[in-house]
Amino acid sequence: MTKIFPDALDYISVNASVSPEQLQQIEKSIGFEVLPGQRDIFPHYTMTGEEGTHIGTIIAVTQKGEFGAIEFVFGLDTNLVIKGLYIQRARERDRRFKEREFLDLFIGRKAEEALTFNSLYQGPETPGTSAVIRGLTKALTTYDVVVRKE
Repeated sequence: MTKIFPDALDYISVNASVSPEQLQQIEKSIGFEVLPGQRDIFPHYTMTGEEGTHIGTIIAVTQKGEFGAIEFVFGLDTNLVIKGLYIQRARERDRRFKEREFLDLFIGRKAEEALTFNSLYQGPETPGTSAVIRGLTKALTTYDVVVRKE
């Protein structure tokens, strides 16, 4: 988490509940089902700086790849702009989704642009690239529906 927010002094773990109505709204917006185990709780981390001030949010995402789970972490600044993104764990053979050139497509993008992320990448679609795009779209839409609209 400090890779993305090096100035963070601490963090607060948050497990936001996702209601059935919110889940339905999320799945309608993104156009696919949220994975089992992610349907009722949305975990994220509030990053804090001096005197406990909120400096951003970290979201860890798990999405299915071809050879297992792809886990990645991204951060939003206080303006809901993606500040950083990295792959934490994956077993995919095709590694395009780990390349900085691919990941940097999303850095600096606003959370509200999430539903357009599939148009950013013009390269060959792989299970890894699809998983990252779907995971970002899912996480940002869930954040908007569950956290921002509390």
